[in-house]
Amino acid sequence: QADTRVLYSTLLETQRSAFRIVLGLALLVVPVIALVLAYLLPTIRTFQLSRTEGLGVFASTETVGNGNYDQAFADGRFVDSLLQLAGPTALMVLTGAVLAPLAAWCLHRAGRRIRTTATVVWTLAAISLAPVALTVSWLIDRLVSESGRTASIYDWPGLIAGVVLGTCVVACLAALRGATRPRRFAAVLVTAGLAAFALTAAGLQTFAYSSVSGLPADLATPLVQIYEGIHSGWEPGTAAAKSMLLMAILVPLGLGAAALFAAARTRIDVIPGPADPAPARPLAVLAGLAALLVLLAAVGFFLLPWITRIGDGTVEGGNLWFIIRRTWGPPLVTTLIALPAAALGGYAIGALRPLGDASHWLLLLFAPWLFIGSGPLGAANLEAVAGEGEYVVVGSFPPRAWIAIPLLFVFAALFRGLENRRREALALGTTPGSARLAFLNAAWPMLVLMGLVLLLVHVQDLFWQQLTLQDMLSAGPMTWALKNLEFEHSGVALGFPGPILAVYALAATAAAIWYLPRLAVKVGRD
Repeated sequence: QADTRVLYSTLLETQRSAFRIVLGLALLVVPVIALVLAYLLPTIRTFQLSRTEGLGVFASTETVGNGNYDQAFADGRFVDSLLQLAGPTALMVLTGAVLAPLAAWCLHRAGRRIRTTATVVWTLAAISLAPVALTVSWLIDRLVSESGRTASIYDWPGLIAGVVLGTCVVACLAALRGATRPRRFAAVLVTAGLAAFALTAAGLQTFAYSSVSGLPADLATPLVQIYEGIHSGWEPGTAAAKSMLLMAILVPLGLGAAALFAAARTRIDVIPGPADPAPARPLAVLAGLAALLVLLAAVGFFLLPWITRIGDGTVEGGNLWFIIRRTWGPPLVTTLIALPAAALGGYAIGALRPLGDASHWLLLLFAPWLFIGSGPLGAANLEAVAGEGEYVVVGSFPPRAWIAIPLLFVFAALFRGLENRRREALALGTTPGSARLAFLNAAWPMLVLMGLVLLLVHVQDLFWQQLTLQDMLSAGPMTWALKNLEFEHSGVALGFPGPILAVYALAATAAAIWYLPRLAVKVGRD
């Protein structure tokens, strides 16, 4: 009878494992299809366009071989623009991968009150993603104050420092939480390494600041060159070639980040209550306060022009709600598709684990496009919404990123950590229903937060808006006011409308108090 029970238990476990494998592979079909439609096919089409010549490239079938690549190298502008971005990109990496971990370490040891306050502050700073509004406010402030220092491309790392520092400090605080000291140090190193990969890719794809400001004046950034080549219709083939060259840099960055992520067995746990280290010492409190105040002052210096103009309208007093619908509606469509696709993939890889302990390596399928935004695929995506032979399109088209690959990695890590906790609870005698409910309660806030983040990123994608001639929407009034010196009617309020900014601020504050202090980034063996 004992042997029968053992045999029955073995058969039942085998059936469950088979079911998880089948279900995991079935769920992966959704993100894979989204990947093919949103990234693989556009990449192939971009390569084809890079070997096509002349005006009306979207209807031409005549190829020129490597001629467009030769042209991209011949004038030297593309390579020079990459070199010119090296300095600003390095500053972004320094901010997110060096300063943020150091600040997080000081805050982690400063006690719960300071740590919670800092989490709220940096979470609010992280939602300051309004590139056009930040740029216009900064440039107007330079003119109004008659500053002796002229604006430059090096201002962009400062303007985006709120997003970079805010995100990276919160992530590093999670890495410092809920692990022993050796694992904690490793988790911070992995987090900093991933930040370095991501920020390098983001820096090389700088567009909004340079497009609005015209800086650097002597040489357009790579994405601006790509945009001008596609938008003008005169050099779309060369623009596509530059897109492929840029992707040749971004793809290794994505593969490197994915390899680090998988090799470290990165996962995100949601602990039952806020973890608190040993009682804070006075020196640690002072160090934490100093880190918070000094970095906040530096970030505030760049954010202040935007903050003081958040309510600025336009001369015509445009219909705010109409602009909100037109600028936030189409990206919402993409978000409602891309978020579930990423969540299904993350659940399949992190929780169901169809390849067992090696399932996290499935992320390498998506890694080549981990850091590729709308710019490098602009020619193919524009062709997809344009009529035959057209290269000028007017309309509010949703961004064509049908899966959010960075969020796929986040969800895979989250569900891996929560699945480990669920299995531990079952081993301790918790009922399956209670374990599943705890899993769900820990997961849904992250789904909501990542949905808000994804929507904000899509809304602030100026490249796609400009490529489809949406100047009449949020960016148009701001750039018009800048060019026509409408200082008191800058239109900055349209860049991140007050009602929506209030929603984001409330969500960020709530998350910083009740959810983010429970997150713990872990690495190493489960």
